[in-house]
Amino acid sequence: MCLLGALGLIAPRLILVLLWLFSPDVVLGPFAGLAVPNPVVPLLGLMFLPTTTLGLCWADLSFGGVQSFSGLLIVLIGLVIDAGLIGNGRGITRR
Repeated sequence: MCLLGALGLIAPRLILVLLWLFSPDVVLGPFAGLAVPNPVVPLLGLMFLPTTTLGLCWADLSFGGVQSFSGLLIVLIGLVIDAGLIGNGRGITRR
């Protein structure tokens, strides 16, 4: 599980697709109560915010969703990584 988490930071889209193929309930579960069709939101998350979507799936599986502080923290860290604040920061300096 730890190796999967480390690979999720390197290649979140690949890990999200593999999770979706081998255990679709993990990926589709957090989005089950939404008004839009079930695979639409995870597909949008796969395209635009993959680390946040992966963090939401992990928070829902491990901590019961974003209702707990730990789950909310994981989703917020994923959002910060997707925003580019952590990492190589390509948007700030172009040389």
